[in-house]
Amino acid sequence: MDKSLDSKIISMLMLDGRAPISSMAKRLSVSKGTVRNRLLHLSKSHTIVGYKARVRLGKLGMEEVLIGFDIAPERYIAAIDSLKRKDFIREVYRTTGDHVAIAVAIAGSEEIERRLSELSRIEGIRHVYPSFVQETVK
Repeated sequence: MDKSLDSKIISMLMLDGRAPISSMAKRLSVSKGTVRNRLLHLSKSHTIVGYKARVRLGKLGMEEVLIGFDIAPERYIAAIDSLKRKDFIREVYRTTGDHVAIAVAIAGSEEIERRLSELSRIEGIRHVYPSFVQETVK
């Protein structure tokens, strides 16, 4: 296993998730089969957990909200499980710092307030700290 090669492949994908295997192989001076095998290994080992498009959601009448949570320690696992089951929650992170968890939510502009209120009713969630994304600058 070549961690250096894996890191280079991942760096390329982070810049362009649609980078063709053939162009990655050429830039790395390895065969297409090598890149394909490394990608398969990285996916199976859950190092690469998915691919997604970055979208300017405001152009579609949608809101993206980064949400910090204060969760009671005794209800932490159950609350995280509840967050993971919400269809409008795209990502959930266990964190340290000001919040014990952070989520990324996406919903229509008309429904986002109702969705945020729904999160505050999950047992164990003591406080919800939403931050509406106004613009992606990088």
